[in-house]
Amino acid sequence: MTVVDHDIVEMPGDPAVGAMPPYRRIVGWVRAEVDGLTPVQLDFDDTSPDKEWMWWSIRRQVSHIAWDSLVFTHRRCARLLWPDGDEPEPVVWKHHHLGPDMKYDRMLDEDLYWEVPDLIEKMEIGIGWLERVVSENSIEQLRADTTSIRGTHFWSYVITTLARGASADPERPGYIRYDLEGSLWMVFYELLTHIRTIQRLKTHQGIALNVELPRVGYLRLPEYWGDTDANGPSMKRLEAST
Repeated sequence: MTVVDHDIVEMPGDPAVGAMPPYRRIVGWVRAEVDGLTPVQLDFDDTSPDKEWMWWSIRRQVSHIAWDSLVFTHRRCARLLWPDGDEPEPVVWKHHHLGPDMKYDRMLDEDLYWEVPDLIEKMEIGIGWLERVVSENSIEQLRADTTSIRGTHFWSYVITTLARGASADPERPGYIRYDLEGSLWMVFYELLTHIRTIQRLKTHQGIALNVELPRVGYLRLPEYWGDTDANGPSMKRLEAST
């Protein structure tokens, strides 16, 4: 099947390597950085318009990581994980997928999942699903599984960090074409970026960091590592053909 190596944390430039992300490290990094934090430290935020990276507190960053690991995997990989349609429901899906019934913005239902151990418990489920996808499917299968979705300025920017697997769709202006290899690396980078934001929020509060994160994927871009406080590109959709 695919290669998963603890030390390969960036898509290899050589496609013959066929390595996929070590998702289990996400859980370890999150646990290390939230260990011992007080409620005040967990819930500090700043909603100033020019400080977008501070809009979500550390607690909400953890909630988003849990949400993303569950919702991305359920949406994109359900037919691989549950080909018989027997999908589990660790959360109420209609309250968590994007849409009119969504209860909170890209995070878990805060009426049900607020304490950090509960958030990490849900994260563990999503990470386990991601591990299954990369362990149960060959790299050839992942590369053959493609989709085209309406692009955003953010996605158009961050896919520049991928060696392959995501690009503008030449047949559909305003759309981005992904294969599952690229999408699975992107979600790893996305989760890693939110751990880096946790670190930035800790540094802002004068709290020591506990892990040294690899500067890979989105973190090579200045907005997401913290070389600048400038906001990254928006989630506004790219112009589509008329």
